[in-house]
Amino acid sequence: MKRFKVVIPIMVIVAILATWILGKDHSTVPLESRIFITIGGTLISGIISYFLLSNKEDQIDPKPKHK
Repeated sequence: MKRFKVVIPIMVIVAILATWILGKDHSTVPLESRIFITIGGTLISGIISYFLLSNKEDQIDPKPKHK
């Protein structure tokens, strides 16, 4: 559940920015297409951030002990 505390805000930020940029710079694109692009970008960013922020502490090698 810790990852979702970061993933959800990332998805919201991507959705807001995608909507803003598509509306400002690409207003000739039909609204339905802009909505699908925004949803797709939001889902992809959420999936990528979910896997990149994984907690794999058990797979980290222990610190070497100096003699």
